[in-house]
Amino acid sequence: MEKHTNLAAERHRLALRFNLSESAIEPEIVPLMLAVEKSVDKIEQAAAKVNETIKPVTYNNHYGHNASAWTIWWGNLSTGIGQNIVAVSLIFSAFLLCCLAAFMIKDAMTDQEKIELAEKRWNYINRQFVRGENGNFYIPKEKYQVTPDKKGIRLTDKEF
Repeated sequence: MEKHTNLAAERHRLALRFNLSESAIEPEIVPLMLAVEKSVDKIEQAAAKVNETIKPVTYNNHYGHNASAWTIWWGNLSTGIGQNIVAVSLIFSAFLLCCLAAFMIKDAMTDQEKIELAEKRWNYINRQFVRGENGNFYIPKEKYQVTPDKKGIRLTDKEF
């Protein structure tokens, strides 16, 4: 009889805590809800302990009004030196700068390759054209073939 009374009391207490009606809580689920409730309480206690040990870093930067981004950056850097957190900021900044430099070098090399390829193709196409008597450019018939679908031409000189 005591277990039944204890179950009813716990069911009533859980209903009040979670703002549910007692009929919405099945008797078979009460032990599971109690286990979850204990786990949540343990997690809240652990979070409270962690929050007590963490001390926030306070910045006392007095830049005045309308400070530039450059002034604020140097002020944060100097404050970080005082708070021993500047190493992370400098490492992160150096990493970003290295990534930026790598992308710029890669992009410059790729652009040079594209320019060389474009010049090579331009010279190839330019060799195919002949200037006529009236100053117009044309491709002689022996230097091209019409595609089978009759939508374009292929140059017979197979340099590419």
